[in-house]
Amino acid sequence: MVQQSGSDEPEPAGLAFVRMMVREFVRDVRYPTALTVRYLRCDGCGQVTTHSTDQRSISIMPERELTAAPPEAVCDECGHAQPRMVGDELPAEMTVTCVGRRYRRIRAGRSRRPCGQEFAVPATAPRVLCLWCSTVQPGPGEPANP
Repeated sequence: MVQQSGSDEPEPAGLAFVRMMVREFVRDVRYPTALTVRYLRCDGCGQVTTHSTDQRSISIMPERELTAAPPEAVCDECGHAQPRMVGDELPAEMTVTCVGRRYRRIRAGRSRRPCGQEFAVPATAPRVLCLWCSTVQPGPGEPANP
């Protein structure tokens, strides 16, 4: 329940604030949102891998001036950071069903029930990351073991 800036209604405080936070927590537990994952061809390892984090370099100049470089996508496999370009994200052609297990809502650890969510991934990705339970599993592009 984020209020738009410039609204005339004051922000909730006290018990109303606690009610709002509990309501948002319950909604997040009941209806979780998927993780945002990009599949890019990594310049460091040369594979199609997940890039779920970004980094940005900020330098301070002697004249007390900040200079920020554009954000760079970080490879989850090798940790190599590469600048983003237009059209560098690979299209998702295949659907994969997750074989991992979700985290429990109340207790620590993973549940016994399988995740079972379906998500789209590129056909050349050797390893994929489930958007719902964050487990890494073999992808459609993994070479077969002899």
